[in-house]
Amino acid sequence: MNRRHFLKLITAIALYSPFVRSSNKNLKIIVIGAGIIGTFIAYELSRYGIDVTLIDKNKPGSGTSGSSFNWVNATYPKKPYSYNYFAQLGINSYKNLLKEIDISIEWNGSLEWFNLRQDQLDLLSEISQLMNYPTHTKHEIINSEQANILEPSINFNNNKNIVYSKDDGTINTRELINLLIKSIKINGGKVITECEYKKLNFQKTNISSVSTSLGNIDANKVVFACGIDTNSLLSKNYLIKPTPGVIIKSKPYKKIINKIIVGPGIHFYQQSNGQIIIGEQGSISITDAKSLKNRLERFSSRSIEMNYLNKIRSMGGEFFEDIFDLEIDEVSIGWRPIPIDGKPIIGRLDHNPNIYLATMHSGISLGPLVGSLVARELVQDIKIPVLENFRPSRFD
Repeated sequence: MNRRHFLKLITAIALYSPFVRSSNKNLKIIVIGAGIIGTFIAYELSRYGIDVTLIDKNKPGSGTSGSSFNWVNATYPKKPYSYNYFAQLGINSYKNLLKEIDISIEWNGSLEWFNLRQDQLDLLSEISQLMNYPTHTKHEIINSEQANILEPSINFNNNKNIVYSKDDGTINTRELINLLIKSIKINGGKVITECEYKKLNFQKTNISSVSTSLGNIDANKVVFACGIDTNSLLSKNYLIKPTPGVIIKSKPYKKIINKIIVGPGIHFYQQSNGQIIIGEQGSISITDAKSLKNRLERFSSRSIEMNYLNKIRSMGGEFFEDIFDLEIDEVSIGWRPIPIDGKPIIGRLDHNPNIYLATMHSGISLGPLVGSLVARELVQDIKIPVLENFRPSRFD
């Protein structure tokens, strides 16, 4: 059996084996961070019957996950192949999640293109590389006429090379996190909000508890799923400096968008409730970025917010005229946890195997997959081969 098939088999066993409650009654696990990754890990641990406590310094989904574009994909930026394959498994895990939780996932695919010739050539080169992987999601290159059949309201500017990624989907991350929180509590787990992590406490070399802003909580294993706070809480550089991106949510609008539109400068899609979600990355000026150094989730003034709204509308209006008619419901700033080498960081820390780290840029795409695999490693004290490319030890 070759390595690829072996990894598939191991992951299938990890994901789809019948659920049984753990007989290990001594485990007390605290998960720090109630974003999509931490909440999924706590959810899976609670399904094993583990004594698990999920804590967050604010409210669940109040950080990066709550200001996310909510895009589930395994497209070309996820490379090398080990990472892309992992994201493919992430898509499959969402489809299996539907058997457990009543959550709406829109599998409508995405359309992507650039206006500048070199950018477009680079995109096609990336897709060609992706299509040469042993496995990959479904992609097709279509022209503007074909694209307009799928999206009549978009002006594709006669582009002859539009990338149609058929397996991409979107979720309502806040709704999903809330559903998982309810399930954690039903399963006997605890969720404590506005509870800030302070430090680990030890008896000899063993973790005995976690000090928080609300007091000590007993634990013998700790999972750090704390996103952009990873470097500061673990006193080690795993992530690059987080950069801000703007997320805009409209009020419900007539049905006009069918797929995820990844156009020049901005990307957007329409939820089943009619809201249009718009994202961008990179338009925030250096001056404004400095004013956001405390990683605020809202602009400091209405005038600055309007400046970015108008800038994003101007970019989007080049190919989507209805953007000018949208009433805006919410404008937020998302801060992305991006590992130094771009790949997820998942696993025990070498200096103490009872400390586990799970942080990544693609938490939305990987949430249920990572939750399942991490819980299994913690409960059964094993190492799952498909995670070996993502261990924290690569930064030692």
